[in-house]
Amino acid sequence: MTKRKKRVRISGLVRTARRARKQLSVGIPPAEAERFRAWIRRSVDRTEAICRDHRMTPEDLPTPSYRAYRFLKALDLEDVPERQGPVPQAARTIRISGIIAVQNDINDRMAEWAGSEPEAPTEDHPQVQALLERITAHVERIDELAQREGATPGQLPDRSRRAFQWLKFISHPAALVNHLETLRALYDACQARSVRRQAPRALRKMGVRITFAYVSYLYKSRAADDVVAVKLNEGFIGAPPDLLQALARVLFSSAQEADEEKVKTYALSDDFIEVVNALEMTTAEVDERTAGRYVDLKTVFDRVNGTYFSGKLDRPRLTWSGRITRLKMGHYDFLRDTVMLSVTLDAPDVPECVLDYVMYHELLHKKLGVKLVNGRRYAHTRDFREAESAFPHYEEAQAFLQTTAGAT
Repeated sequence: MTKRKKRVRISGLVRTARRARKQLSVGIPPAEAERFRAWIRRSVDRTEAICRDHRMTPEDLPTPSYRAYRFLKALDLEDVPERQGPVPQAARTIRISGIIAVQNDINDRMAEWAGSEPEAPTEDHPQVQALLERITAHVERIDELAQREGATPGQLPDRSRRAFQWLKFISHPAALVNHLETLRALYDACQARSVRRQAPRALRKMGVRITFAYVSYLYKSRAADDVVAVKLNEGFIGAPPDLLQALARVLFSSAQEADEEKVKTYALSDDFIEVVNALEMTTAEVDERTAGRYVDLKTVFDRVNGTYFSGKLDRPRLTWSGRITRLKMGHYDFLRDTVMLSVTLDAPDVPECVLDYVMYHELLHKKLGVKLVNGRRYAHTRDFREAESAFPHYEEAQAFLQTTAGAT
């Protein structure tokens, strides 16, 4: 039996790549260029030294860390873009206090709602309307405070930005109803006798408090004071009943390996990732930002539109995401006619066919639209899947993207 390698994590590596990418996007002041180069070299050398100490190579790191290492390693430090003058407004970070407290308050109200055995939530239900008004008021207030700073909520620190994106996302009535339905269904799944009976004895009679949020992980649970506190990624809203039941068994430590695999597989599904990308798009820049460090999205669009759509598609707004991601690498926003590609793909080692495939996938959404069935929107229909699989380099592109997303 082959011994499995221990997975080594290097703290701060992905964060370093994000900071470096952000600084490069606005340019490095000449007086700080040498310090920037030394910082990048130290990060690369430290990563390689840790790998040697563990008798492994950087390729053995979790995928996000490996891609961050490869990004830093590939930087041409002799060709660092210079910046003259102050930092552009769009690159500034602003701070607004109280956003996390607002998120916690809304989650408390939702937990109270789910525990009161209410009627099924609908968009016109008085309690849903009241909650929606409260959320909308907070979103508008945060927008107003950001505007006073000459900025946008997208310029908040990561934790506050994600909390705002979550509030903005659930300020849409359909998203809020979907959230409440899933919250109630997961409460029911966690209280089910079959789940409790299989749980460790210490957890069987404990209560449960469930919250959803826009977080970087899938789920966390902690038992304290006779309550199992559970926090989950918002991507799970709208998940089918069998997935929620598997998730309940995972959260109460009574899951079989098949349950854990089912949850992880769902987290790579289009349904999950569409929610995550919709969250990210709530603060996406309205103006185009097509020029990356290595790739210009206008060039990719023109190539894909000419090759696969006979040049007939009107160009949507094109923009790079602001953060390195490990899941789906693109998103199409129907409301704003915007294609966003992950900045993870703006790298010298990404094959052209992968860029073209991701752009092709998002443009198919633009061309084919969505189908409504029983009030639920379906973007990945049979027609969509058939058109997607007709892409000439489909398997090659999928293999590259699955490798990028695979390890955590």
